[in-house]
Amino acid sequence: MQAFTPVSSNKLYIQIYNQLHDAIVSGQFKVGDKLPSEKDLCAIFSVSRVPVREALCALELNGLVDSMQGAGYYVKGTTTASADSMDAVEPQEIIRARLVLEPDVAREAALHIDDAGRKELAGIIARLREEADGDVYTTTTDREFHLFLAKTSGSTLYVKIMDMVFLAMEHKMWALILSRTVSTKKYREQNYNEHIQIAQAVYDGRPDDAHRFMREHMEKLYERYWS
Repeated sequence: MQAFTPVSSNKLYIQIYNQLHDAIVSGQFKVGDKLPSEKDLCAIFSVSRVPVREALCALELNGLVDSMQGAGYYVKGTTTASADSMDAVEPQEIIRARLVLEPDVAREAALHIDDAGRKELAGIIARLREEADGDVYTTTTDREFHLFLAKTSGSTLYVKIMDMVFLAMEHKMWALILSRTVSTKKYREQNYNEHIQIAQAVYDGRPDDAHRFMREHMEKLYERYWS
């Protein structure tokens, strides 16, 4: 087997991707071969599960491997279809940024919300409830909710930063991981309940609760992405 080497801390998933890519292209792994499990790759590269998962997703997006649920990753081809995924902002970077930013956004929204804002928020809550009742998850309403909080905070800078965050989330790597974790049936109701908890705190003008609930939501979001 290819002699993989431990990686340094800079852009771990790209380093792991490059080593796995080279092993596939060089024929160390042939079409139809199964790659080592995520657990084994973590041990091989001396890293956590997060960069390994990201590297495997990048390989899949670039046409080198297929994921078989419950069975692992198998080599699909030896030619890279696209290098687009390597330009992505890492999902964990996005979540970390949101973890730092959004609790403060929620607090400020609770401090500044007015009657017009409460009316708009009630409409968003109704759409979230409709999706929960229909057992569906859409990024559209989720994005609307978080951008509403930024707008209601009274800070134009918060709005611009959140726009940048959601632009980064439009990448295929984020969407692929989302489809297998946060948007699955297992987490839809939990995600809805957390949004409602945050929304109610903002609606009531409870800034400390809004901050705490948003922080807890972001921490759970991180856990779900790598569960």
